[in-house]
Amino acid sequence: MKIPIFPELSTLLTGHDNIKSYLYRLGLTDNWMCPCEEEEEQTVDHLIFKCKKLRNQREEIIRQIYNTCGNWPATSETLINNYQNYW
Repeated sequence: MKIPIFPELSTLLTGHDNIKSYLYRLGLTDNWMCPCEEEEEQTVDHLIFKCKKLRNQREEIIRQIYNTCGNWPATSETLINNYQNYW
């Protein structure tokens, strides 16, 4: 059974959330860097795979993915299709 995709997940995975790289492209901020310690542009991939501020959430998602016989790193499509299993 699939559940509806919530707007927050959709906007994150498509890069249209309050992600600094997106806000920078729109001219709404002059800084596209993530405030974490990685000193990288704040993008969807950075938030899902690298951001130190989201480490605990990422570790929980990884545990859930492995518990359902999935693989990490997961694609955006996998995260969407299995949303109910991971969150």
